[in-house]
Amino acid sequence: MRPISMLRHPLSLALQLALFGGSVAAADIEAQLAPGDGFEVNSQSGAVVRLRVNDNGSVVIPALPAAVGEEEYLCFDTASGQLGRCASIPMGPTGATGATGATGATGTAGAAGPTGATGSTGNIGPTGATGATGFTGATGATGNVGPTGATGVVGPTGPTGFTGATGATGNVGPTGATGVVGPTGATGFTGATGATGDIGPTGATGVVGPTGSTGSTGSTGATGDPGPMGTPGTMGPPGTPGAMGTPGTPGAAGPTGPTGATGATGATGPGSVLGTTGYVGKFTSTTGIGNSLIQDNGTSLSAGLTTPSNLYQLNAYRLQLTATGDGQATLFGYRTRDSQNDGTSYSQANTNTAVRGYNFWGDLYTFGVGGWNYNDYNRTGGVLGAEVNGVYWGSLGYRSSALVNYGVYGSSAYTSGAGRAGDTDKQGIGGGFYGGAIGSWSHGEVMGAVSSGELFASYNLGNVYTSGFSADLVATSTEADAPRVAAYANTSTTLKVYDNGSAQLNGASVFVPFTRAYSGMLGGVPDVTVSAVGSPAQLYIVSIAKDGFTVAAATPTANARFSWIAVGDRMDSSRAVSLPAELSSGTFDAKLKAVMFGEGDLQRSGKPVWWDGDKLRFDAAPEVAKPVKQER
Repeated sequence: MRPISMLRHPLSLALQLALFGGSVAAADIEAQLAPGDGFEVNSQSGAVVRLRVNDNGSVVIPALPAAVGEEEYLCFDTASGQLGRCASIPMGPTGATGATGATGATGTAGAAGPTGATGSTGNIGPTGATGATGFTGATGATGNVGPTGATGVVGPTGPTGFTGATGATGNVGPTGATGVVGPTGATGFTGATGATGDIGPTGATGVVGPTGSTGSTGSTGATGDPGPMGTPGTMGPPGTPGAMGTPGTPGAAGPTGPTGATGATGATGPGSVLGTTGYVGKFTSTTGIGNSLIQDNGTSLSAGLTTPSNLYQLNAYRLQLTATGDGQATLFGYRTRDSQNDGTSYSQANTNTAVRGYNFWGDLYTFGVGGWNYNDYNRTGGVLGAEVNGVYWGSLGYRSSALVNYGVYGSSAYTSGAGRAGDTDKQGIGGGFYGGAIGSWSHGEVMGAVSSGELFASYNLGNVYTSGFSADLVATSTEADAPRVAAYANTSTTLKVYDNGSAQLNGASVFVPFTRAYSGMLGGVPDVTVSAVGSPAQLYIVSIAKDGFTVAAATPTANARFSWIAVGDRMDSSRAVSLPAELSSGTFDAKLKAVMFGEGDLQRSGKPVWWDGDKLRFDAAPEVAKPVKQER
């Protein structure tokens, strides 16, 4: 048992002498009172009762209510009635949580508080030596059973004597008559177990300082001096001549003059002309003219082994020879210039091109430039646009190496047709779309869109909505062909952030800190739920803050393991926008599907979509003003 500190107060001294005096006396002090009497300890003058033990066992200390407060609580053992220091301070139920006060302004980031030192473990008192057991005396004759006396105050247990040597076993005598069974003696009180030294409390974790406010944006630097004026561009071509004026009224015809005499025929020259009707002539020698590759039927032209067609103003035909090698073309347009000649826009009149197609009337199924291909093999297409060395390129009507047909295919990840780019860096973008109402849409009769990337597969700048489900596919083992299962995310009608974990309680309470990442995402104090694991325990949450929570047990518990889950509002939940009205409509998906129309269906037409500055609309958009055009 731990030594008892004597308190300075006289009342405490008297009480300790009365209660624990037996621990220093050689024999117990007993006071047997008459029925109805009590036991009193009075002041020196006898006028003041310091302590009274009533006949019914109750203890009264009259001066206690007016005594000076001390630093310790006093408790008693419910089985023996022994008084002593309280092992733990009882706590009442947690009061109702008060209303959350207004959030104060964010202060400057405070320094992290030092971690408190772990308290030292109290020393365990030395175990006393076992006393020697005394010799067993001879058993006396059983006396008459006397009247049961009053149960005296149980004194302290005396030291156990040394165990004597076992004597020789004597002869078994005749069995004597069974004596009268005496009354069972009162069971002595079990001595109190020595208190284990208190474990020092774990130092409180320093409070995480609030995130410092974002510094103000620096002022814009001064505008640099204007650069030197560039070299003036060459003068543009002369404008189209103005329309011819209305012809004047023809004058009256003059009289016809007489016909002159016919001149003499000149001598025949040294040249010769040998050709075929319809062919444009070319000089076959310095004095001879024959057929060229160009034919002219008066309506259309053709070049090569073909005849002019009314379908084409100019029809060029070429049988390419494999032995000639790559880089061949039936038509080739080449543009260069004598000095830098920049275009000024993407319009027909303000761009400079090597080959141009200009469709004046935008009738149904009409185009400025067309390219078609039977696509008999792979890596072929209808139209190609590329950097001169093929570093990046795109094709319309493309058939891939996997014999998959693409309407549009773009690539910027290969250095040339001969192989992949080096792994030192990655540059280029395979495709880009910029739109007014919609940047791009993708509709597949089986799969709508697939994206893949080494850093990430998809990134969205803005809110994301879906009318279906979102799930992660998780393999059920580490095997390469292990089946995968769908893992769905938690959902909520507001922006929430979750965390969970487990902890262990040793003693009266324990503080469980949140990770800095989780507490940093919280917009306020979260809700926390704890559950005992392994064995029942009366656990409750003492307090919750943004940096963690404190769990306690109704009774001190050792090694009580528990799990916990926390749910709180995300710090940016106040900025969450409400669901757009168009998306909340049950007809939105059907309208959007009508926009994603397959233009290969020639019997029907798609639906429009546009933004009027306030909402999405699926009716006809206002016509954009078109420039006045003049046909040549």
